[in-house]
Amino acid sequence: MRGVAALVLLAALTGCQQRAPLPALHGVASIDFCADQMTLGLLPRGQIRAVSFETDSDASFSKPRATGIPRLRPQLEDIVALRPAVVVRSYGGGAKLDRQLAAIGIRVVQLGFPGTLDEVRQDVLRVGGELGADAQARERITGFEADLAAAKRQPARRGTALYVTPGDVTTGPGSLVAEVIGAAGYTPYRTEPGWGTLPLEQMVRKGPDVVFRAFFDSARYRQDYWTSSRHPVVEQASAGAIDVEVPGAWISCGNWLTGHAVAKLAAAQGKRS
Repeated sequence: MRGVAALVLLAALTGCQQRAPLPALHGVASIDFCADQMTLGLLPRGQIRAVSFETDSDASFSKPRATGIPRLRPQLEDIVALRPAVVVRSYGGGAKLDRQLAAIGIRVVQLGFPGTLDEVRQDVLRVGGELGADAQARERITGFEADLAAAKRQPARRGTALYVTPGDVTTGPGSLVAEVIGAAGYTPYRTEPGWGTLPLEQMVRKGPDVVFRAFFDSARYRQDYWTSSRHPVVEQASAGAIDVEVPGAWISCGNWLTGHAVAKLAAAQGKRS
């Protein structure tokens, strides 16, 4: 009986002991590709606790800036173990993640999904404000405006630009890519709004003036050899077109990098005789 009583007393005393306090929440963690761009572009390295594994597929912007920063999966358990004060997200994590993180005191900064160049400006400035990085956000938008202004200074030439990706996806009016094409002085080759596959029949009748390629720099987005972008019709129809390729990271997320794509596409106008 004495042994049983001792065990009961030990259990009671153990239950009364105070647990060690959890580490304080601090720093910022990013949990997806677009959040990585925004976080790495607006905050000093010392404030960034982790970025997502997707940052390594952004060879043109995020990966070189994330050297030495830990990688994080968009899972509640991994985020809680890291104990950041702020999580930046675009699409990463589940639908309940915001509420779950808020319940333990972690603030979430949610990126928007800009569909126009004006929405790009608004979102970068808003997120900069929420991250306490107003000055850096304004600096990024100043560069963005400079890119758009440089595009406007190019010779005014009318023509069509066909957006081409490794997965055969293209777009027409009503998308951010179409806004990029318009700001560069062209009109989208695809006339139907929204997204779709390459219009091979249309290309047989009349090819585009410009082939605007993106995402061919990233292994993450490469498809197999049997894609429409390699079709002989595409090759023949685009033989006389200006070819412009930009890193996929420039148009993936709707931030200041979009301005780089506008400027490069606009500058290519001068190459056509």
